[in-house]
Amino acid sequence: MTLSPIENTVRFGLFELDLRTRQLTKNGAKIRLPQQSIQALSLLLERPGEIVTREELRQRLWSSDVFVDL
Repeated sequence: MTLSPIENTVRFGLFELDLRTRQLTKNGAKIRLPQQSIQALSLLLERPGEIVTREELRQRLWSSDVFVDL
């Protein structure tokens, strides 16, 4: 996985995620994903090799007034 700081693009395998536009591509073809999926993927890619907790996912994906039982 590589991150281009100038472009804010993360490349992993055949995929590329533009962190500014939240656009995922595979071999240049756009892949449609719901925004929550993009947010979860972004969080995981920001912390390669690290454990991401349920709480961190909950905070990123849902507002504080939403109850989520993961």
